[in-house]
Amino acid sequence: MYPEAKLIALEENYRSTQVILDSAESLISGEKRLKANAIYPNTNIDVYDFSRPEVEIFFLANDIKKKINAGVSPNEIAVLYRDNRDVFPIARVFEKFAIPFVIESDQDILGDQDIRKLLLILRTVNEYGKDDLAIEAMHIDFLHITPLDVYKIIAYAGEHCTRVQDVMRSEESLRALDAENPLAIINFANQLSRWKSVSKNKDVLSFFETVVRESGFLSSILGSSDSVEKMDKLNALFDELKTLLEAHRTATLADLFTYLDTLKEHNILVKKNLARHIVREVRLMTAHRSKGLEFESVYLVNAHNGHWGNKRHPNALPLSPKVYSLLDHEIEWDEQADERRLFYVALTRAKKEVTITYAKTSASGREQLPSQFVGEIRGDLIEKKDVGSWEDMYVKSGEAHFAPSISRGVDIRNRDFVRELFLKYGFSVTGLNNYLECPWRYFYTNLLRIPKAKTKHQMYGTAAHAALRDLFETAKKRDPEKEFLLQRFEFHLHREALREHDLEEALEKGRQSLAGYFDAYVGKWNLNTQTEFTVKGVMLSPDVRLTGKIDKMEMMDGAGNVSVVDYKTGRPKSRGEIEGSTKTSNGNIKRQLVFYRLLLDLFHDGKYKMTSGEIDFVESDTKGKYRKERFSIEKDEVEELKALTQKTAEEILSLSFWDRTCGDEACEYCGLRRMMADS
Repeated sequence: MYPEAKLIALEENYRSTQVILDSAESLISGEKRLKANAIYPNTNIDVYDFSRPEVEIFFLANDIKKKINAGVSPNEIAVLYRDNRDVFPIARVFEKFAIPFVIESDQDILGDQDIRKLLLILRTVNEYGKDDLAIEAMHIDFLHITPLDVYKIIAYAGEHCTRVQDVMRSEESLRALDAENPLAIINFANQLSRWKSVSKNKDVLSFFETVVRESGFLSSILGSSDSVEKMDKLNALFDELKTLLEAHRTATLADLFTYLDTLKEHNILVKKNLARHIVREVRLMTAHRSKGLEFESVYLVNAHNGHWGNKRHPNALPLSPKVYSLLDHEIEWDEQADERRLFYVALTRAKKEVTITYAKTSASGREQLPSQFVGEIRGDLIEKKDVGSWEDMYVKSGEAHFAPSISRGVDIRNRDFVRELFLKYGFSVTGLNNYLECPWRYFYTNLLRIPKAKTKHQMYGTAAHAALRDLFETAKKRDPEKEFLLQRFEFHLHREALREHDLEEALEKGRQSLAGYFDAYVGKWNLNTQTEFTVKGVMLSPDVRLTGKIDKMEMMDGAGNVSVVDYKTGRPKSRGEIEGSTKTSNGNIKRQLVFYRLLLDLFHDGKYKMTSGEIDFVESDTKGKYRKERFSIEKDEVEELKALTQKTAEEILSLSFWDRTCGDEACEYCGLRRMMADS
């Protein structure tokens, strides 16, 4: 494709020591030998061969803890393994040693203890009336039903030949069996009944959100010391549910379990999103996941034959290497090429030192040999370490094996975590408005992003905005057409998880509103536009990255002057309501326009100059008229908003809002905060 292109082989490496580079060269030779230009002194690769896996992991935990205590930053230490399942015994021991770590390889959330509790409640609702599920569900800790009460209920139901769930609902029966916490039992029984009704009358996402909040599951995980990871797993399950609904808009709760059971039957993982990485955590990941990363210290674990290399892959019909070649003769074929490259990648993630470990016997007692790749590394680059002292230490530390696990997760009150999320997501005008309304609304919806189903009004708005975007994008090539606008609206609306009745209602409303909107403005539009103009991040200050998406920018001339348009699909508001000068308004809409000017002022050194902002109502007023309200955004308004944004950001980053509430006793977000404190 590029006949003039030249391939240049690099000779210098600025990451790893010469020992690490030469070790990698032993496995796969390049055209030219790489020369190290790293700052670290040369040290040989340490190889440990332990008697069994338990001692190997015991060494791993102790050696890493020693490094951390000596001042090595935990995030400069990586443990690399071949398969996802390798991490679980390592994680259990690290928890006992209180080593901070993050697992960055794929994890099946359906096997997570907390997610299993939530799914048990959902399954109990789906199969409402089954006593065995209700009995199992009553053992869930955050329901606060004692095991003794559960056993009393089972015995009472058996003696009186009645159903367990009838006993759970009966105050008289619970008094008779002397239940310790009858209110918790009755509450759960009533919730199951009500949730069954909700599951039949609401979409699955709304039902899921209801159970997550009302059951106590959400407040339980928010109050835990590893709430960040637990929220990651909850959001992963919520995303999987959204994926199901995208393919089957009318899916029911029963369909969800059919879907999950199918995944389980075929060993398909529901993967957790890659963990949000907070500094100062040891990184645990597969060698595949480590590609492109680098660490001071790398541990390659379970490096035994058949695990790293020489894997057994039955091939009923082996093919000659000739079939893989375009040549007439057979080529030299290396069955271990992929495994060798993977081991090479793992080795070269290290900047300073590599430690390779394996056990000479498996957990089942089978003898294990070191990986062939360990044997291929030049002998003068390896130092085989004596493991005798570690074997003795393991035997003498019997009590440590039964020590309780110490939670190693990241708490949502961790300032580094909050700062990371704040920079990751940026600060939008929606986030600012949410914070000003209630700090906890911002925290839970914009930062932590707890699962929340879109309302039918939000789904309608999404479809209307998308249809208008399509209309103006198409208008750059041909005249705008009303039928095209309506067709695109219907297309986008059908992609939303609306129930049949709500879908028909939204279709009728949209056809009427959008047709009238088109008729009111066709021929009057400025068609020189940019739609959904996204500003991914401009820096207000080193710690404050602003983001935003502008529905439409109308180009006023060739000098960069623009008019910003923001669509509103709800009831048209007066100018006073937009500005926040009426008793029931808050000024959020006008603040949105000022924020857009601030964004554009900072974007590419003022490439676009916002001359005005316009609120464009896509629904007619009570007289059938369509309205727009245009505003000129003044410089002093921008400066005032800039100061407010900076002040708000500082409050968020310092967590100074932590003990405040918005003052509204009915606020669901402040309610979550109170539940988190009580859990």
